[in-house]
Formats: sequence, structure tokens, C-alpha cells
Amino acid sequence: MFIHWGLYSIPAGVWNGEQITGYSEQIKGHAKIPTEDYRQLAAQFDPINWDADAVALLAKQAGMKSIVLTAKHHDGFCLFDSKHTTFDVVDATPYHKDIVKELAEASKRHNLKFGVYFSLIDWDYEGALPFESVNNSDAIPALHHQYNLNQIEELLTNYGDISEIWFDMGSPTYEQSKEMAALVKKLQPDCMISGRIWNDQGDFVVMGDNKQPDFKMGVPWQTPASMFNETWSYRSWQERGNVEDKVAEKINDLLKVVSTGGNYLLNIGPKGDGTVIPFEKQVLTEMGEWLEKNGESIYGSRGTAIQEQDWGMITSKPGKLYLHIIDFPENNKLTIKGIDIEVKSAYPLSDSSMFLKGEMTDAGYELDLTNQLPKDKYATTLVLEYEKGLTIIPTQVIVANTNKEIRLTKDNAEKYHSYSGHDYYSTKATVINMKWYLKNDSKEPSELKVVFAARKNNSYKLVINNEEHTVSSLNYDNHHERNLYELTIPAVNLSNENLNEIELRLLDPSNPHQGLAIEELEIIIK
Repeated sequence: MFIHWGLYSIPAGVWNGEQITGYSEQIKGHAKIPTEDYRQLAAQFDPINWDADAVALLAKQAGMKSIVLTAKHHDGFCLFDSKHTTFDVVDATPYHKDIVKELAEASKRHNLKFGVYFSLIDWDYEGALPFESVNNSDAIPALHHQYNLNQIEELLTNYGDISEIWFDMGSPTYEQSKEMAALVKKLQPDCMISGRIWNDQGDFVVMGDNKQPDFKMGVPWQTPASMFNETWSYRSWQERGNVEDKVAEKINDLLKVVSTGGNYLLNIGPKGDGTVIPFEKQVLTEMGEWLEKNGESIYGSRGTAIQEQDWGMITSKPGKLYLHIIDFPENNKLTIKGIDIEVKSAYPLSDSSMFLKGEMTDAGYELDLTNQLPKDKYATTLVLEYEKGLTIIPTQVIVANTNKEIRLTKDNAEKYHSYSGHDYYSTKATVINMKWYLKNDSKEPSELKVVFAARKNNSYKLVINNEEHTVSSLNYDNHHERNLYELTIPAVNLSNENLNEIELRLLDPSNPHQGLAIEELEIIIK
């Protein structure tokens, strides 16, 4: 559970009688509210309906495993007692209680992990750059950076175990990002750091708001999701629509994220008085009911390399595939493309006593759903149990050309990515790993030649069926035009019975987000 809550929840998207567009938690910026006027909201912040235990129990009821609270958003107001400012919930409001402490303790009582969101920009702090726009990618002056370090230390010292610190926005230097990350690990080695600390210093990367990757990821990642795309915090004039439609949307998003290996962080935005919006509570409750029945297929599961299916998504655990059906086939024949499998048993997750017939076909594994299969209104989960008989068939298998050469390039590689940058707007997908799958007809050893050009001098690890070789442009004098580098391996052993796998990645694993930066590449096998 993500929670966006603060002073901005009081105006709730309205200032001087005008509905303010843009994220409502950034209303100070969107409405260009003077700091003196905005600070006066603190005198109104007395959340009589705030109940930290009730919020923690709602998270549990929704099937969530952790809570991340906006300890400080861009407006600079702190929901914790900070010694470095009086613009906080204890010193500046009639509430006079530390909300971060309340929710940290409630989370612990109810066996939930607890994390904090911390904005790297601060529209209130006098040592920060003057506010110019809501792009929020300002540089961090030295005084402001030290202020951030001081408050990070408070959050990681005074509130017990913090499972993750969710940094956001700003444009720190590499040295600043590195110093913040080092402080976090010094104070709490097990605390996970979000990628929005920037400069490749996070433990996991964070996609854009409400975004899911349309490319394969090769590092741990997370999708942050708001209940409504228009805002994260409470907005009084938000059109909320139908609860069931919203539940269907969010369960679909959850499945997309988990089935492709990600973590899903879903937000709520309480009112200024601490009330959880009934609509959002209903959505979470219904999602929890679905997870109560289908949680086995989500918690502790993994994504798979199985190709995308037109009927839904697949998650996995050892010996099991979980098929999440969103669109039932009209002929009641469900085909799982891209696998060869020996199924031990197939059944609905809701009823393991029901046997489903299936068989391998040329198109994949086909399940017969003509039985009286119980259908869930959001997503129906089937289980395929197998022992050793699962082969994932790549979408592209490369074979020799008419000259009996196998040619591997950037274009026919299966690419894996990180999501890297120095701020929100520079962050982009970076290729960190390339893989190829190929068939080989020859029983004899093959010659392999690598020809490549890179934007940076680097050393790479070329893995051929688990056999490792080094490809490097470092200290290499014999290159051709366009800085092309060559390496020839006179004899490599390829299987003529099974698919062969070749992988290229950086030799130095210290920065898992660093791109390969390869401009041209050809691997010729003959």
C-alpha cells in the first residue's frame, strides 16, 4: 500500500474556489501558492478520523504485505517529528503527534513491512533552489543535500525497521546519490532503496507513474500505481466511476506486473481529516477477496519467459504454472503458446478436485474448458502441475543461412533491460543483456567470431552454453574503421540435439543497471 497524505489533502485539488488540475499533492506548485499562504494549512491539519491501526488492517484485508507512507512530499511538510524544521506534524499542527511513528508501530503490530517516501526536492526549505515549475527535476544545492541527509538519518533511526525508502524527483549528482545510498545502508543494511535516488544507486528500479514496461526487464523493478491517473492524493472533485470496473482494472494491472517479474505498489489518498475514501476502501476490499482465493498464484511467484498469451497472464512456482484467464476462448479450448510440457495435473485453483483435460498440439499445450469451470468475474486462475517436463520455446530461434553460417546481431537478440537515468525525465530503458537461441546441425566444433563497436571501452562476458569467454575493447589496438573490434574463438562446442543459448553482458557486475552501449554487433558462427 502506498499512501499519499499531507497538507495538500486539505484543499483537495481546489484553491480559491478553483479546481486545480495536475496532481493534487502538488497543488502548491500547480496553483502557484505562496509559501506563507501554504504554510497556514498546517493550522488546519487535525486528522480526527486518522486511525493507523485501521489503515494497517485495511492493507492486510487487501492482501498487501507492506505500507509506504509519504513522510515528506515536494511541499516540504513532514509527517514525522524532525529536529531540522518546525514545518512538521508535531510542531506546526494542532494534531501534535508523529504520524510516521503511529503507522510504523501499527504496521509492526499487524505484521506488515513499513517503508517511507521521501522527496528529494523541497518547496519549503530555504536552502533549496527557488521553485520554478512542477517538473521537479531541480539540482540539489549542497545545503539542501545536507538537509536531506539529516532527515534521512532521522527516518532510518527513529522508527524501527524500514523496509524501503522511496526517494522521488530532484536531480542529484552522482556523488549525492551515492552518499545518500551509503547512509541508508550504513543505518539499515536491509532497507531497499528505490531507483528514484537516481544515478543507478537504487536496489530496484521504478517505472514511470502507472507505467508497466513493454520490454523485458533484467533487474528487480516496481510499478507505482495510483487509484486514478489524474492524482495520487485526495481530490474532492475526482470522478471515481464504478467500483467493479476499478477492481478489474487494478487486478489486471497487478497480474501484468507480477507475471513479468515486477512488484506492484498501489496507492490510496485519505482526506485531510484522515478518512479513507469509501470508494478506495471498497476497491481494496474486493481485491483482497480475490487475493484470498488466488494468492497462491501471486505471493512468492515469479514471472516466466513464456511468450505473451492473448487470453491472459502466467505466473509460476517450481513445478507449477498459474494461468490467469481474463478473456475466455469462445471455443473453450485454451492454448498456451510457446511451451512443451508434460502435465501431471490441471485444475482450477479454486477447486483442486476438478480435473481438466489437456494435450500437446502443434500450437502449444491445449486445455479443454468445456467442463463446468467456475469463472471468476475478474480473473480465473488455473494450475498446471508438472515434474521435469517443461520446455519454454523462444519466440525466435536462429538457424544457419544458405552459407551454413549462423549470424547473431542486435536486431535478432532477445534483450533484457534496466531503467536508468539521473532524473525522472532522463530515465530510459537500457539494454543490459542480450540472448540468442539457435539450432545447430553440425556435430563438429564451430568457429565463432565476434565483431562489435561500442560507445565506451568495456569488457563483456560472452556465455556460450554456460561456457564463459571475455570480449573486450580495453587495451585493444588492432581495430578497424568505425572502431570495430574483433575476437575469434577457434572452437566452440554447440549441441546438435538441443537449443543452444548465447548471452552477452558486461563483465563487471558492480552496476547492474549499466547499459551494454553496443552500437554494432555481429557474431558469426561457422
